[in-house]
Amino acid sequence: MNKKKNSLFAHLISLAVQTIRAKLALLILFSSVFAILAFATYFSFLEMNGFRQVNLLDFEVGKVAERDVTTSREISFVDENATRIRREARQKLITAVFRYDNALSASMQNNFSSFALFLTQSFNEYRQFDQFMLNLQQEYPGILEQKEAKKLFSAQNRDDVLLTARSLFKQLVNEGVTAFPDAGMERFNELEVEVVRSRNDRVERQEVPIKTLLTRDGLRSYVVKSLSLMQKKTELADLIMPLFLPFVSENLVYQADESEAKLEAAIRQVQPVLVVLQKGQKIIKRGFIITDESFRQLHALANSGVYIDIRQFSGSLLFLLLTIFLSFYMFFTALPQELAEFRTIVLLCVFFSLNYLIVLIAGRIHFFSLPLDMVMIIPSAMIAMLVTILINQRVAVLFSVILACGSLIASNFTLAPALFSLFSGISGIAVMRVSGKRIDLVKSACILAVLNPLLVVFLSVVFPSSSRDAWTPVFGSSINGFMSGIFVLGFLPIIESLLNTSSSFRLMEFSDLNSPIMKKMLLSVSGTYNHSIMVATLAESACREIGADPLIARVGAYYHDIGKMDQSEYFVENQTDYNKHLDINPRLSATVIRSHVKQGIEKARQLRLPREIIDIISEHHGNSLITYFYNEAKKLDDSVDPEDFTYPGNPPKTKESAVVMLADVVEAACRTLDKPSVPRLEKFIGELISQKINAHQLDSSELTFRDIGIITRTFVNILAGYYHSRIEYPNQKDPDAQEQKIKDLIGKGKRNE
Repeated sequence: MNKKKNSLFAHLISLAVQTIRAKLALLILFSSVFAILAFATYFSFLEMNGFRQVNLLDFEVGKVAERDVTTSREISFVDENATRIRREARQKLITAVFRYDNALSASMQNNFSSFALFLTQSFNEYRQFDQFMLNLQQEYPGILEQKEAKKLFSAQNRDDVLLTARSLFKQLVNEGVTAFPDAGMERFNELEVEVVRSRNDRVERQEVPIKTLLTRDGLRSYVVKSLSLMQKKTELADLIMPLFLPFVSENLVYQADESEAKLEAAIRQVQPVLVVLQKGQKIIKRGFIITDESFRQLHALANSGVYIDIRQFSGSLLFLLLTIFLSFYMFFTALPQELAEFRTIVLLCVFFSLNYLIVLIAGRIHFFSLPLDMVMIIPSAMIAMLVTILINQRVAVLFSVILACGSLIASNFTLAPALFSLFSGISGIAVMRVSGKRIDLVKSACILAVLNPLLVVFLSVVFPSSSRDAWTPVFGSSINGFMSGIFVLGFLPIIESLLNTSSSFRLMEFSDLNSPIMKKMLLSVSGTYNHSIMVATLAESACREIGADPLIARVGAYYHDIGKMDQSEYFVENQTDYNKHLDINPRLSATVIRSHVKQGIEKARQLRLPREIIDIISEHHGNSLITYFYNEAKKLDDSVDPEDFTYPGNPPKTKESAVVMLADVVEAACRTLDKPSVPRLEKFIGELISQKINAHQLDSSELTFRDIGIITRTFVNILAGYYHSRIEYPNQKDPDAQEQKIKDLIGKGKRNE
């Protein structure tokens, strides 16, 4: 039991590995498409509120806004203007620093005390003013003018003046004298200053009104006021002031560095004004004038930096992945036969990526920012028309649904562009007429130029305010519809050539009997040429009756025997009077006959014929037996291997290929039929087709018994008309009988001689 389980498990693993290998190219393709689109989607979400969505050049204060701007997330930013006002207010509250100079104050006090003591001694020593003045100038030259010195010397209360002066000077020094700088205090408090004093190793800071500070200009007022408080005569100020001025210095000094440091520290502590914009907040309203505040908010939005909404981005990627899986299921489950080739899948992936990227980029451009504005450049109609021509209509309809899903994701789940993509694509499919005439593309373009605007009008009613104005998307969609047909007309030959597709337009070009290869067949292998034309007539008519593609059948029939061109004399339809097979053995004859299939495939690839035509060339004999030469070989050797006399191809896999096989064998065999009446043709053709059925040549072609009956009747009708009986005219003579009569007469004459 364990061995059976292990064997089953190994078989499943082997089957899974084989499946992965078989689909490896598809897996790589879809993974690459998803990676590219995911990468593009990431960059579209990145800086969604940055300059990629908001261009400040589009907005100006005082102008009317042309569109709304809404935040997609919560954004906080510093209001620089409000923060600047707060900082300026804080600056005006910071007091400048003035520091009291103790050393200078002590020096000022000592100097003035010495001077006052000198005057007292001089007053006592000298009775004459001249001697007093000379002594004063000797000790303190130029400190007092003679007039001031004489007035003091003559004063009766000069001792009291000196005593009062010493007291006032001490008081003045303790109070402090300051000087304000010419510049540097503009940013500080204009009403108060900070005075710093050091007393007993302790620093005292006190904010005092700036008007209470004593300056040299205010000394006289200070002295007068102090004398008044001391209940002394204010006239003493005239005697005291000359004594003060030489010894007064600014001992309350402005500290520029300390004041600036204090100011900067205070500014750093100022908290910026933080403004919070809530998610979904509309900061710019369409039709309203842009204010300074809204422009500041817009500026903050534009400079909000790198950001990506992980939730929304993840959702978009998830839906993109689901869309790819949906397309995989729809195409590879519902339509495996149409999409069997890798090149077709690559083409659809390119088309999907192109549509997705165009919608994705358009949504990030200002001009296409509104949903209906971007319909002007959505290429869904053009893509749907191309898929209709290159593959078929059914695939095009399913692919339009996939394109609409992609447009929905790329437009950030906006419904209007997705609906336009869907209905515009289906409209392109509906108006497309695949008849092989390129003028039909121009007609389809003109019809789309009318249908697309009607679709936009309908969407604008369902989704109001979805466009910049009413007429731009209408006219743009009309141009889109017309140019879709024109672009299809221009791109189609390029895509057909690159992918070597079997579109009706390309097949019509290959069906031209005036092409160089067909002219060469007419001149070099006229029998094969006429045979191919007849086979094409039979196959095309039969395919039209059973619902297969008559154009593929016709072109396949034209080219199914091009391999006979190199050795045309070995094929009976090209032989005139001598059969070369009489000179070689049956095995070699079979080899020559078999080779025309391989040579036909090589020529078809050189001509870059579509795969469907090459398949018809390789399958028009299937793997059937070359009966005539096989029987001839058996006469010589009973042990001959049938494989040596079998065509190297495979049985037909499509209806068109099977019909060409039947038309080929019927047309060739009916040439040997004597007096081909309708009953004889019907019986003969039925037998030929039955032989192919019994040889299992039609097992993979999907032909039904009903189809075979229709094919038989079609062949009989065409060949009966082709081989119809003619009236024998009275004077008409058989050239072979006349020639035989002449020979008999000549022979009789010789015998008589």
